[in-house]
Amino acid sequence: MTRIEVVYDQVTNHQLPAWARVWLWALANANEHGHARAWPGELRRVLHANASDVSRAIRLARERDLLDPTSSAYCLVLPGRAIAPCEATHREAS
Repeated sequence: MTRIEVVYDQVTNHQLPAWARVWLWALANANEHGHARAWPGELRRVLHANASDVSRAIRLARERDLLDPTSSAYCLVLPGRAIAPCEATHREAS
């Protein structure tokens, strides 16, 4: 099993809190600039959660400084990597 497969395994590990799983998803999917784009509904499907739970998980990960404050359900940004908030063109292009 590769490292990325181990990380993906943990994303679906419901023994971990959702904020940890959303951070792991960002680590596994981040591009070279630290941005992990998510398609609409993707995080809900991956985490088996509703939109409110995903928003709460992102907020808690941001509060723990695991994600940049600009992170949203469309683009999770690793800390220290955001130059500006993502725009729709970024979300569609990368």
